[in-house]
Amino acid sequence: MVSVQDLVALPELGLRLVHEVDGPALRWVATSELADPTPYLEGGELLLTTGLGTRGWSEQWAAYVERLVAVGAAGLAVGVGLTHDRLPEALVEACRQHGLTLVEVPRRTHFVAISRAAAELLQGQEAAQTRLALDLQRRLTQAALGLDLRPLLERLAQLLGGAVALLHRDGEVEEGPFGAGLDLDAARTEVAGIRRQGLGAVASAQRPGGATTLVRPIGLAGRPEHYLAVTVPAGMGDPQRSAVSTAAVLLSLAVERRAERRAAERRLRGRAVELLIDGDLRSADVLVAAAEATPDVPERLRVLRVGGPEEARADALERLEDAGVLAGRVGGEIVAVATPAQAAPVTAGLAGLAEAGLRVGVGRAVAAVDAGRSAETARHALDRTTAATPVRRWEDVADVGPLALVPEGLGREYAASLLAPLDHEHRTTLAAFLRHHGARGAVADDLGVHRNTVRNRLAEIERLTGLDLDDPAARVGAWLALELADADR
Repeated sequence: MVSVQDLVALPELGLRLVHEVDGPALRWVATSELADPTPYLEGGELLLTTGLGTRGWSEQWAAYVERLVAVGAAGLAVGVGLTHDRLPEALVEACRQHGLTLVEVPRRTHFVAISRAAAELLQGQEAAQTRLALDLQRRLTQAALGLDLRPLLERLAQLLGGAVALLHRDGEVEEGPFGAGLDLDAARTEVAGIRRQGLGAVASAQRPGGATTLVRPIGLAGRPEHYLAVTVPAGMGDPQRSAVSTAAVLLSLAVERRAERRAAERRLRGRAVELLIDGDLRSADVLVAAAEATPDVPERLRVLRVGGPEEARADALERLEDAGVLAGRVGGEIVAVATPAQAAPVTAGLAGLAEAGLRVGVGRAVAAVDAGRSAETARHALDRTTAATPVRRWEDVADVGPLALVPEGLGREYAASLLAPLDHEHRTTLAAFLRHHGARGAVADDLGVHRNTVRNRLAEIERLTGLDLDDPAARVGAWLALELADADR
C-alpha cells in the first residue's frame, strides 16, 4: 500500500509534511485550482494546488478541507511561493480539526515531478504485489501435493501471519486450527449465513480490534461440505486475498479427490450391506475386507433402515460412519448393521435429525446369517414411524397393539394356516398391498412390476386364502398373520 508519507519520503521532491493522519491509501495524484474540486475526485487522490482560487480565504478553508475529507482524499499538497508565501494558518488548523494530511510543496518542485514519482511508486507496488501473489501461489501449490490437507493449511497460516482452519458445514473444526487467533465464533456465524448460497458465496467479518475473519466454501460441485476459515490480525491486501483464493481452489481439488475415494468406499460398503441382507454373508465379508476403515460384520446384529429427505439421509450416513457402524445406501434408504449393544446409542445419535424428517426403523436382533430377517422387521418398524415417534424398534411394533392381544401359540397357528398356501412372492405382494392401504398403483411402484401383475397376484391370493381383500376385517386378519409370521422367525 502506497501512502502520502511514502511520497514525502522521496528527498528529491523536497516535500514537507505539515500534518499527518492515517488516512486512505494513495491511489493517484490530481491537480486542481477550483474552489471545490471534489466533483472530480474519486477518493484516494493527493490533491495538488497553488491556491489560485483561494486568495484571501480565511473561514472558507474549513469547508474546503471538510469536503476533501468527505470524498476520501488521501491528502492536500499546497505549493508555496505563488499565491501563498507560506501555508495559511487557517488551512493548517482546518486540516488538524478535520483530519486531513497536509503537505507543503516548495517553489522549486514541479507538480509533474510529484505525479511522476507517485506513478512510479504505484507501479512498483503493483509489481511487488504481483510477485508476492505468484510466490504465495507457488508455495501453496507445493504444500498441496498429496491428499493430506494439513501441509497446505499450515503453509497458508504462515504466509498470512494469521490462523487457518477447515470447518465442516455444521461449524465443527475438521482440520486445525493452524496459527493463533482464529475467531471460531465469527467463522461459525459466517458459515451459517452462507450455507444455503452454495459454492459462490464468500463472507467476512471485522472485529473492533481490527482482526478480519474470512470464510470461503470448499468444493467443485454440489452442496459445500467444508469451509475455509481465516483470521488475520488486520485487513488483507490483494496478495493475501489471492493466496486465500488459491488455497481454496487447491483445497477443493484435494477434498474432491478424497470425496471420490470416499464415494468408492461407500459403494463397496453399500454393496456389502445389500449382499448381507440378501443372505450372502461370505461375499459381504469379502467386500468389507476390501473397503478401508470398514468394521467387520458382527456375529450378532440388528439392521437399521433409515428413511427421509436426501439431505437428512446424507447426514445420517456420515454419523453412522463416524460411529464405526457398517452402513451404506441400499435403494432409496440408508441401511446399517450394528451390534445389539451399538443399536441404542447409534439411534440416539440419529434422533437429532428427526426435525429434518429423518425416520429410523430398528430390526430384531439376529445372527449375521439371518440379517435378512432383521432387515424385514426393520422395514416394518420404519413403516410405523411418525413425526412424533421418528425411531421405532421391531419390539415396539410387535409387543404393542393387536399383536399383544393374540396368544402366542394361537397366533402362530393362525398365521401358519392362513399363509401356508402363499409363496414368498405372494406374501411380499400382500404386505405391500396392506402397507399402501390397497392402492394397487403404489404397490406396483413399490415392487417394480406392472399393475396387471399386481392385480393377478392379488386375485390369486384371494383364491388361495379365501380372503376378500376389499373387506377391512380380512385386511386386518392378513396383517396380523404377516406380523405374527415375522415375529416367529
